[in-house]
Amino acid sequence: MKKLMTWMGLMGVAAAMGALSGCATGPAFTAVEAPPEGQAQVYLYRPWQFPGSAATLKISVDGVQTESTLPNSSWERIVVSPGHHTLGLKEYLNTFGCGGAQMDVAVGQTAFFAVDFSTATPIGTQSYVVCKLESRDQPTAMKDIAGLRRSK
Repeated sequence: MKKLMTWMGLMGVAAAMGALSGCATGPAFTAVEAPPEGQAQVYLYRPWQFPGSAATLKISVDGVQTESTLPNSSWERIVVSPGHHTLGLKEYLNTFGCGGAQMDVAVGQTAFFAVDFSTATPIGTQSYVVCKLESRDQPTAMKDIAGLRRSK
C-alpha cells in the first residue's frame, strides 16, 4: 500500500509539473496595439484551463504555420492582411487540433478569439476533451486577457 501511495504522489507531482510547463513567460497583456497601416490583426488568447493545460499549440493562418505558439494562460497578436482568413491551432505532436475559425477583417480592424478546452465530447463510456476557437467581442476579450502573458 505504501508503494501505491508513493507512486500516486509521484504521478501527481509529474502532472502538476507538466501543467505548469505549458505556461507562457512573456510580458503580461497591457493594451491592444493599433494594427500596422493597411493591415488588420487578431488577438488569440488562452485563459488557464486544466484540460489540455500541458499542450502548447502551434498557430496557423490560412493553413500556413506561423512562428507563434499558444501555451496555457497566454495571448498572441497576429497581423494579417485585410480579407477572409482561417485560424488554426495544432498541438506540437499533431495529435489534435482546435478546428479552424473563419474570420473576415477590414483594414485597421482587430478581431479576438479565445481557445476553449472545456468542452467534453462523450464517446461511448468515455469523455474526451476537445478544443475550439471562439470569437469574442472586445469588452469580453479585455476581461479575459487581463493578466495573461504573451507567448513569446
